[in-house]
Amino acid sequence: MAAKGTQSPLTICDLNDDVLACIFGYLPLDDLDNLHRTCHRFRTVVRCYVYSRLSADLLRTGHRHRPEARRDLFNFDYRKRISLEANWRQGRYSEKYFFYHRLLYFPQIILERRWLYVTDQGQFRAHQRTPNGRMLLDRPTWTICSEKEPDINWVVKKKARLFGGRSDGTCFLYDFNTRQYRSEQLADDFITAVDFEGQHFVYSTKTRSTGFFTERDYEDWRLEPKRIVGEAYQTIKLCPDGGARLAAGKYHDPDKSALRLIDVESGSTTQMESPSRAVYQLTWKDSNTILTGNFDTTFRVVDTRTNKDEAVWVDPYDASVYCLDYDGANAVLCGMKYNFRVNLYDLRVPKRCVQMYFSSKNVSHYSPVYSLASDCSQLFVVTDHDLRILNFDADSSQAKDYTSDLNTWLY
Repeated sequence: MAAKGTQSPLTICDLNDDVLACIFGYLPLDDLDNLHRTCHRFRTVVRCYVYSRLSADLLRTGHRHRPEARRDLFNFDYRKRISLEANWRQGRYSEKYFFYHRLLYFPQIILERRWLYVTDQGQFRAHQRTPNGRMLLDRPTWTICSEKEPDINWVVKKKARLFGGRSDGTCFLYDFNTRQYRSEQLADDFITAVDFEGQHFVYSTKTRSTGFFTERDYEDWRLEPKRIVGEAYQTIKLCPDGGARLAAGKYHDPDKSALRLIDVESGSTTQMESPSRAVYQLTWKDSNTILTGNFDTTFRVVDTRTNKDEAVWVDPYDASVYCLDYDGANAVLCGMKYNFRVNLYDLRVPKRCVQMYFSSKNVSHYSPVYSLASDCSQLFVVTDHDLRILNFDADSSQAKDYTSDLNTWLY
């Protein structure tokens, strides 16, 4: 019994939430999970303060500064995000197959929160994503065009508008709000890539030219030619700061200057000092930084202010990078040339990839990854004969961890 006039000794429950969160932050994850089950107050502090801080900047599943989070089908809580990040790092996932096709064809895919958009030769399809174990409906909810039309080689969706290019030189625009479809012959060659930003539209062909257009009439979608340049590119992407610059990568350049930066207004072209004979796909990290996947087995980060490489990662098995998917924060997924392989990179970790994912060999043993998309828990991989979904919300699955191989290669 405390003496008269003296205060009772303080206990941990007398501390405020900020102090408790600071103390709990030193505990390992297992102890935090136990505290979470202790009482209502501890559960609130751990869930709202500690788990939130621990999961803010996680690779692939962090919730801070992630514009691509709109792809996530589920609203995972902070503790679940920590578990999912461990699955990405350890290679723990389940796998399903969709859309098998015997003919060799490489669909383009676009991933959104509720939908997966897939090209099927000349047709554009919308498949609804499901929250159950099936993950995706086989039958499309709606379609645009017909499979018998010329192949859709590249397609871009921004907000409610869809812009695509076909193998016969035709480009088309679809408005999701008005459901209007319009098509126009813009080239007489195989269109390899298209993009648009605001009123700026651009396409590039396989062997001849790149065309810049301006949209003059939104209702009738009439594109007014602005400039046609006699250079053909494999991949193009307008800068997200209004489309003032175009990043473009050539399929082959003997001088190892495949990456170019084009001023949309003047048409002037700058050769970037990023030595590569071919750039297979690129995307903008921000208004000053370009991410490129290259023929020479590298993934590169290029700074447009210096025109030079900021960082370079070399594939440990000497495979070209066919495609990229950037999550808007620190994670980049690269689809590789051989064995259905996808590499996971952390932009904060130099020189090495974090993990590799090898999809099961179902039909072909050596298929490249032609296109990919991902959200917090699922990875969509396009191979030569099907689409595969790797689901990382699968804690009971066996881990396929290749970090030991990566450590052997690096050191």
